[in-house]
Amino acid sequence: MSLEWSRLEPEAGRWDDAAFARYARLLDEMRKLGLRPMVTLAHVTLPKWLARRGSWTSWEAVDLFARYAGECARRLGGKVDWWVTINEPAALAGAGYALTYWPPALGSSRMARRALAVMLEAHAAAYRAVKQVAPGGQVGIVLSTPRLEAAGPSFLDRAAAWAQDWAFTGATVHSLRTGILQLPLSGRRRQVPGLGGSIDFVGLNYYGRYAVRFDARTPGLLFGKHVQEPTIRLGRCDWGEIAPAGLTRQLLRFSHLGVPLYVTENGVPDPEDVLRPSFMVDHVAAVHDAIRQGADVRGYFHWSLLDNFEWAEGWTPRFGLHALDRSTQKRSARRSAGIYAEICRANTVLNRSP
Repeated sequence: MSLEWSRLEPEAGRWDDAAFARYARLLDEMRKLGLRPMVTLAHVTLPKWLARRGSWTSWEAVDLFARYAGECARRLGGKVDWWVTINEPAALAGAGYALTYWPPALGSSRMARRALAVMLEAHAAAYRAVKQVAPGGQVGIVLSTPRLEAAGPSFLDRAAAWAQDWAFTGATVHSLRTGILQLPLSGRRRQVPGLGGSIDFVGLNYYGRYAVRFDARTPGLLFGKHVQEPTIRLGRCDWGEIAPAGLTRQLLRFSHLGVPLYVTENGVPDPEDVLRPSFMVDHVAAVHDAIRQGADVRGYFHWSLLDNFEWAEGWTPRFGLHALDRSTQKRSARRSAGIYAEICRANTVLNRSP
């Protein structure tokens, strides 16, 4: 689950006790049900008062986010097992700062490089703030980890795929591992205090594979066009080709960080529940493959429990194990919900056809 910063701190420096109490009740109820909460501090949205100060392009956001993280840990720390600082910082930098797909829609590669650097420094500051208040809590970060592969054997295709993967994933991972911001990130200092070693775990959000073909007409996308077919595409958003083996490869790649791994998002928009059952079984099997090959994977979260509101696509993509009627709030279990429940009870992939 996530906390909404703008609810908890509606004005800079003013905390909403009622909002904190509501989250505390939710966390208490989770524990009564035997659930161990993993809580995200920032899942894309920001308070308006921070947006007016420059959102993630402002270095002021580092200290403000650390203050918010510390307050959350102080009030809720005894109820939380795992803290996620920021969800998908590179995806947010790309969609909202390099492009105009999400707010603040700056369309500036320079601002995107700066925003990602600010977010990584804010992550390090939040890590310290949570640890000071709740030293026993586990603190990590969640990254978007699509599999980006060359569409063909040509040098240009391979170069474009490498460039996209480095900008989207590699630079962030190496910065977290070394504490030194890697190009193309543009920070106020190259070595960020406390960034190296600021991950007790890493969450991987994985939806699919992209085949990258060199295209001289797309400099904003590092000269790479995504050409995989078939693919899961709704409007402007492309979730990629369904490729469970890509999840195994990404988990093995991230296992070199030497920290526990969690699959924090994995799902498919499928209102008729035709693709989801086999998607789920195949991807859980892919996680087992990674574990058998030595990856320290501690958990898997299917995206998502209910149909949810996507930032740019609204209610159109239907990701939920349970369908949601927006007018009545009625939840109806799809067939895949029962299959997932069986997998959870058995803690293994069942020998059955979905």
